Amino acid sequence: MRNYEGHTVFNPLYLFYLESPKRDQWQKPDEVLQALRLRAGDVVADIGAGGGYFTEKLARRLAPSGHVYATDVQDVMIKKLRKRVAQQALTNVTVIRAGFDDPKLPAASCDLALFSSVYKEIQGREEYMQKVRVALKPSGRVAILEYRPEEPSPGPPRRYRLPEARVVAEMEAAGFTLRDRFDFLPREYFLVFGPRS
Repeated sequence: MRNYEGHTVFNPLYLFYLESPKRDQWQKPDEVLQALRLRAGDVVADIGAGGGYFTEKLARRLAPSGHVYATDVQDVMIKKLRKRVAQQALTNVTVIRAGFDDPKLPAASCDLALFSSVYKEIQGREEYMQKVRVALKPSGRVAILEYRPEEPSPGPPRRYRLPEARVVAEMEAAGFTLRDRFDFLPREYFLVFGPRS
């Protein structure tokens, strides 16, 4: 983690860790995307996309009719995202330079917003998630993957990790309801929320 424009965010010096082939073993991206039951034509926001690990996988799964908004707040990550999108010819991806307090997504545009080890980095999470809700379609969902605080494996420093119960409470305060919970990831909890009607 590092301080960037007054905010604590992922240190891009460790991007190699996120891009390591070993990540597939503990992140299980195919199983994650399968659990999310994505459909043809879906629009997904990969919030805090970093170097584009999930962005590329989402783009390939949703092609040709679906779309991915890949957002980040760090200029270095935006450059890496744009490079990956160009090199991999991901024509169904839009890269967005988001704000720390605003995902800058089009209103009512997304079927899913994915936060992979990013939720903990957001300040003012309740207000931020209310803005995410504006970007969701009426049936839209939010998926949050975060490291378990007690997990001894590599990952973010433990002082930054959030207990699962805290995430659920914060999301409920922001107007969401827990819809699904998955336990197949060895290092992280995996929660899916929908807007409270």
